Amino acid sequence: MATQSLQPLELVRGGWKTSVPEAAGQSFKRGELIYLVAGLATVVASDGVVIYGMALQDATGTTSTMIDVLEFDSSTILRGNVYHSTPASAVTARANVGIKYAVYVGSNKVHVDIEDTGNDAFVIVSLDEGEVGDIYGRCYFKVLPAVLQTEAAAT
Repeated sequence: MATQSLQPLELVRGGWKTSVPEAAGQSFKRGELIYLVAGLATVVASDGVVIYGMALQDATGTTSTMIDVLEFDSSTILRGNVYHSTPASAVTARANVGIKYAVYVGSNKVHVDIEDTGNDAFVIVSLDEGEVGDIYGRCYFKVLPAVLQTEAAAT
């Protein structure tokens, strides 16, 4: 069992690049999740917020500046680390596949919070096989349709 370093999210498949104006007071980094508030890109900093996509560049700090984002759709698959507040419990296991988990954001990086199954945002679709049993191992996951802003707007 190894301990993996916490990495930014990676796109595996799906979504498309677009540009949206930045909301006031933003300081998100490339790879962080965003949602739109009145059409403006705003960082997803906690659970309970819809998810539009992922920033493809750091926030500029200037309101209404157009920034590149990856807009998610139901086919989007991401790769990222699992997270738990107790490192010894932040282990990838085959039992994680198919389970819904929350968002965890730390140090401007987004992870799958395997400690929180009450604020469902992601579902793990598979594990990075070389990291099964690793602390902070990586997995492949999707954003659940219920929190995907593009899906929620369509219903």
